[in-house]
Amino acid sequence: MLRNVPVYRGLEVQDRERLIDDVSDAYTRAAAAIRAREAAETEDDSIGPTSLEPVEIPEFDELIGIDESVYRQINAALATGKQHLMLYGPPGTGKTTLAQLVSGVLHGAYAMITGSADWTSQDVIGGYQPIGEGNVRFIPGVLLQKFDRPLIIDELNRCDIDKVIGPLFTVLSGQKTTLPYRTDVSEKNSPAFVILPKPKPGTAEHEFAPKPGWRIIATINSIDKAALYQMSFALARRFGWIYVGIPRDLQYFLLAIMRKSELIGDESEPDDDIPLTRIWRAVNAVRVIGPAPILDMLKTVHAIEPGINFLRAPNAEEATAYLDGFYMYILPMLDGILSKGAHTIAAEVQSALALDEKGEESRTLNYRLVDLAV
Repeated sequence: MLRNVPVYRGLEVQDRERLIDDVSDAYTRAAAAIRAREAAETEDDSIGPTSLEPVEIPEFDELIGIDESVYRQINAALATGKQHLMLYGPPGTGKTTLAQLVSGVLHGAYAMITGSADWTSQDVIGGYQPIGEGNVRFIPGVLLQKFDRPLIIDELNRCDIDKVIGPLFTVLSGQKTTLPYRTDVSEKNSPAFVILPKPKPGTAEHEFAPKPGWRIIATINSIDKAALYQMSFALARRFGWIYVGIPRDLQYFLLAIMRKSELIGDESEPDDDIPLTRIWRAVNAVRVIGPAPILDMLKTVHAIEPGINFLRAPNAEEATAYLDGFYMYILPMLDGILSKGAHTIAAEVQSALALDEKGEESRTLNYRLVDLAV
């Protein structure tokens, strides 16, 4: 039985008055929560803006496999005054981690949000919200709340890009933009809120000015680019686009990871491609994926077969562990591939794992790959 759930009978005057009082109290509590949140957020004001001196982004040791061209292009973009960066490429290549590390070097603190189809410009920039007693006022979104540090927008193309950050277009172009919101909703002659493109000491009540540390660093998975929301060319030109691809040498990358994780010895050097390299290369021939799902597969195989030797062809039990990892982390990335590609991957996985072509595991592998193909 439900308890403490108010019931209102709309035809009774006393209940209608109780409903009005309850709604008013709810708005008052919401307004108090908003003020409390804003007060908490101002505690971060001690974090100052970044230095205006040029900053060199180093190669991060924790990101094995990131091509040196990525760092070269990021530094070139920053050196030439390109404020906003777009990191794009296959899934699992470390774009989000790279964005966080770059932001840390540039500023030390950042705000991060993940794109959603449900977003509106109010979520990012702001809009009118109720503050109690039937009143509304402009509440800044996450970008204006954290206008003193980099904003990382992960998987940007999962939102309607032009609609959500379209009001920032003129700001990204170096000009101010006027929002359709007034400082005093009840006074039609009150000034509208304005977003300025550059820092300004002594801003007015209706002005939002960035600190020198503010910039947008966004990520886009190229595998989703055609299926999700697109960015207009005019808006795209406001970003420096940096392609973050897969490691150039897959075998070298995997061996380096295994040595770092002490899965193999430093002296270990196989004569040919190891099974995991062959599987990754076969998958990439159909659809390019980054290291992250491959490393998840690697960890899974090791968890199931702790004593496995990754440098040689697996035995039957070890092959089953490889397939478990493949089904858990690689197969979901292949949805919508062509049937021909599915058969190609199946054949190479069978060969790499020394599976019986007519055995049950081979049949299951073929079925699962073909089932998600088009």
